[in-house]
Amino acid sequence: MKLDPKEVGRVKALIEKSEKFLIIPHRNPDGDTIGSALALYNVFVKMGKAAEVICLDPPAEVFNFMLHIEQIKTELVNLDYDAVFIVDTGATHLTGRHETHPELFDKSLEVVNIDHHQSNDNFGKYNIVVDDAPAATMVVYQMLEDMGYPIERDTATALLTGLYTDTGSFMHSNATPEAFRIGAKLLAKGANLRSISKEIFNTTKISTMHLWGRAMRSAYQTPDGVTIATITSQDFKDTKSDHTQLTGCVDYINSVPGAQYSVILTERQGKVKGSLRTLKEEVDVAAIAAKYGGGGHTKAAGFAVPGKLEKQISWKVVDHE
Repeated sequence: MKLDPKEVGRVKALIEKSEKFLIIPHRNPDGDTIGSALALYNVFVKMGKAAEVICLDPPAEVFNFMLHIEQIKTELVNLDYDAVFIVDTGATHLTGRHETHPELFDKSLEVVNIDHHQSNDNFGKYNIVVDDAPAATMVVYQMLEDMGYPIERDTATALLTGLYTDTGSFMHSNATPEAFRIGAKLLAKGANLRSISKEIFNTTKISTMHLWGRAMRSAYQTPDGVTIATITSQDFKDTKSDHTQLTGCVDYINSVPGAQYSVILTERQGKVKGSLRTLKEEVDVAAIAAKYGGGGHTKAAGFAVPGKLEKQISWKVVDHE
């Protein structure tokens, strides 16, 4: 993976002269954004710098195996930092801070944008964006390597967490040869693959099983080959679960034979959120998500619209206003 050496040099100079860092993952954090954030946190702390990770939503329990996960905070009081790193965030609104702290995105602050989404519009004062990288942690890895900073065991585990989750355990179409090469390098640096695979993919609560059961029971396929499943607010209440426990469910729904693409529609906080996946080379789910104000990658994308789910012959989204 090739990064712009001038931009990497600018960011390194910023790191060297700064003492206090803020790291912002995207809201509803997944393994890639958490892995990117904690990898940077580890490196900055090892350098003797002060660093904070602040995310609008707390991470799911499945990530508790990661070092310093307990350091992630949710309340952003001020922007009294020398530099801000925003990771794995394809659009400004995904931070949840675009309205409360718009100065993060007007290039007036020392903001570094590290990402791999096609929808990213280079909102940072510094931008290290590789839109064909399988995971943001791959971009972070290459940046640290290019800067000559050491990647120790816990940092390697954080980076591999993002790579492993965003490639679906190296089973998605974005599991490129380069992804395997970097994964191997992270393993050689001591990344704990056993904990990643066990805690994220092989540990399932009863409540999660019940929630997935609701999704499976609701699933149907349209005449056009779109597999759709739905989860309502009541489903979360009935199963005593939350949205973080749906991780991976859409990929399972996407395994239905003949599916052009698959989507799980979820009611959350007055909105309907859609998570889309496809294995078809000719299908671009990011383009589909964009029609509803969302975005993402060609094979994995999402959107959110105001409204609720209403069941008629099949489920549909209706405006709640």
